[in-house]
Amino acid sequence: MQLTPSIPVTGYPTYRWVVVSLYMLATVSSQMVMITLGILLPSISADLSLSPAQQGLLGSISYWAPIILAVPIGWAGSRMSPKWLTFATLAGGTLCLFVQSWAPVFAVLLAGRLLFGITTVAQQPARAVLTRQWFPLREVIVVNGLSNVFFGIVVGGGLAVAPMILALTGDDWRTTIQVFGVYYGGVGLAWLLLGRDRVTGETITTANQKALDMLRGAIRYKDLWTGGIGFCGATMSFGTFLTFYPTLMLDDYGVSEKLSGGVLALDVILGGIVGIVVGYVAAATQTEGRFLQVLGILMIGSFVGMISTGWIPAMFLFGAINGLAWAFFPILITVPFTLRGIQTRELAVAFSITMMWVSMGIALGPLITGYLQELTGSLKLSMFIISFGPVTLILAGSTLGFGRDPAPVPAVSSD
Repeated sequence: MQLTPSIPVTGYPTYRWVVVSLYMLATVSSQMVMITLGILLPSISADLSLSPAQQGLLGSISYWAPIILAVPIGWAGSRMSPKWLTFATLAGGTLCLFVQSWAPVFAVLLAGRLLFGITTVAQQPARAVLTRQWFPLREVIVVNGLSNVFFGIVVGGGLAVAPMILALTGDDWRTTIQVFGVYYGGVGLAWLLLGRDRVTGETITTANQKALDMLRGAIRYKDLWTGGIGFCGATMSFGTFLTFYPTLMLDDYGVSEKLSGGVLALDVILGGIVGIVVGYVAAATQTEGRFLQVLGILMIGSFVGMISTGWIPAMFLFGAINGLAWAFFPILITVPFTLRGIQTRELAVAFSITMMWVSMGIALGPLITGYLQELTGSLKLSMFIISFGPVTLILAGSTLGFGRDPAPVPAVSSD
């Protein structure tokens, strides 16, 4: 479906906060579903007799779709109505969840998670287009900070609630996924009823931009790639901990999934709440790079601390420090929006590329860790090695320009 006006294109109406809040709820709900796998993994592994490598593959498979499909989906999605694109992905994702809950063998479960990952990457162009349509540039950092808040509340809440659902259902991971499926479908219904499109003059003038020109227009920015690599290392460590931290704590320290899930929940919730404040302060003071460097160092130290002890107070302390370090997210996710001269459809592709790097890190982390565990025989050693992934965040902080560097040379038309 093509973009069609449904709200008058004058000013920035207050309803924009309803639209963006619903959209953020939808996207972070998909992340919650994928991230809570670590809580369910011991039960799934026992039921389906999974090896460490299979566990790592299961943890990473949902994130491979964005890596492969980011650019073509970014181009195709930028041509569609954000409202209907988002609803289609939510409906498709709900179906995938029920397929996963039914899966009789590992291959079916793996396919269900891969297809769910495809629905999540298809949501990404809508975010970039909706943000450009509904918000002035000065509010983009606030919007991305709000995304962090939703991420913290919804994903953190999921990490806290998933062990409870698992316990109430007698350690039945299938029923737990079905509960998530009902919730996800409800979010889709809310978006169908309240979501809106808003077409601007720029959207209309760039609607027929050629695919090759649009791609060249998006990838010409050095900061797009620098920011993406910065994301990749940090999310590689994050993906590993979300997948394997409950298992490590249970096997090495006898700590229950409920407590280790609580640590991860605190991590995510704190990062979400603090992120909106840190992002705004960093942008207002033009010290984004310095913030990224400091937060990267904190992240490495806290990851190492989290696997070094089974003492409950220390676990929660390191989890809290790691959550503070995740305040970097709204700073780095704003990079595509600060690229000077970028058009709306180019921005949709650029944002999809950024999320591709995020997904690449989350996909590689569990996969590499699973194979390292088979090679070394030690999950703790494998997670220690992966804990240093956020060094890329430190490097990104030292080189990004955040829209204050000279504009790049315009893309050359293929005409």
